[in-house]
Amino acid sequence: MSNFEIYASPTFKKELKRLKRKHYPINLITICLQAIMTRDPANLTKIKDHPLTGNWKGFREFHTARIESHGHRNYDQWIVIYKISDQKLILTLVATGNHEILTKHDPKIM
Repeated sequence: MSNFEIYASPTFKKELKRLKRKHYPINLITICLQAIMTRDPANLTKIKDHPLTGNWKGFREFHTARIESHGHRNYDQWIVIYKISDQKLILTLVATGNHEILTKHDPKIM
């Protein structure tokens, strides 16, 4: 596994607190981050990790809840937006929530 420094933006921290209050299984983010850092192809496919386009070019997203089954609760639209800086191996967690966060935030200030 590569040595990554993980940075969570203030926006990410705020949104994560909101999701935690709504009882989202936020512990799954750690499992997804491990898949990203180890480049685990099976889990990366499972969480639908992919690059973003348009204004978000250079960023990536994954569907956190796809890593595990959650019974009757549907978290399928729950995503995490992130960016990796190869030069410093910094994984920056930008935002989390449903797909509306892609229109809610300006990537130029992330």
